[in-house]
Amino acid sequence: MNVLHLGLLAGVLTSCAVLPQIYRAVRTRQVRDISVWQPVLLVVGMGLWLLYGILIGDLPLIAANVFSLICNLILITLKFFYAENRVPSKISN
Repeated sequence: MNVLHLGLLAGVLTSCAVLPQIYRAVRTRQVRDISVWQPVLLVVGMGLWLLYGILIGDLPLIAANVFSLICNLILITLKFFYAENRVPSKISN
């Protein structure tokens, strides 16, 4: 295994970490336990890593971050798409 393959394997494994959460959100349509800030911060960080990877021409870094960005953007979209109605409930006396 050369360095390129090692980088690609690392990228695949870390990028796939969000897939079970996406699958669960789609299957159950419940996202109230997902903090929107975690994937938002990841998207910002991965965007910077992607830019860095492009600037140095590192294929594993570019591929892993493109895939991760897409997955986390999907998770953010699901968070808002399946969000519960935010109308306040009536307060009873």
